[in-house]
Amino acid sequence: MLRMFIRRMCSAPQSISTPIPVFGVEGRYIAALYSAASQMNQLDEVEKSLRSLLKELEKPKVLDFCETSMISSAEKSKLLQDVGEQTGMPKAAINFLGLVAENGRLKMLKKMIILFNAVMVAHRNEALCEVITAKALDDTSRQALMDALKKFVKGDKKIQMTEKIDPSIIGGVIVGIEDRHIDLSISRKLQIYTDLLKQAI
Repeated sequence: MLRMFIRRMCSAPQSISTPIPVFGVEGRYIAALYSAASQMNQLDEVEKSLRSLLKELEKPKVLDFCETSMISSAEKSKLLQDVGEQTGMPKAAINFLGLVAENGRLKMLKKMIILFNAVMVAHRNEALCEVITAKALDDTSRQALMDALKKFVKGDKKIQMTEKIDPSIIGGVIVGIEDRHIDLSISRKLQIYTDLLKQAI
């Protein structure tokens, strides 16, 4: 079934492997999509389209459409392909959505898109990092933090940092980078001291 899926996704005979291992049903679909989009030079366009679609999947009406059994898989497939064409989606994404719907896998679409995003992060040799601070970083602090984060990244990966502001942490910083979570916030330290005091009483 996977070979047939890949053939329908892209007419080129060779298969291009994902930069990281992918497993399960979602993995098989994403491996086929990555191969097809690579061969069609549409990886970036597919990623952009699927990111937009991921936001749409948060809407109740879209979720109902994906989960309802009142509409046949064939009808869902046709509708999604039509919408894809009308909105200018790349061909690889249109084929992917059509086949996911046709095979009755729309309930897994969100997980598939999240997995494809992870594959694309690896494809660009990036390390995603989320930084939470009580107030916005200035340029000097940001650069110092970036220099420190490089020590946590393997190889020559490029750090893609997103910044969030949360006044409730009071001060310090909370960092999430790849599989690491570092909480150096003042609120965390206060919690530790509070717990120690409770134990001492």
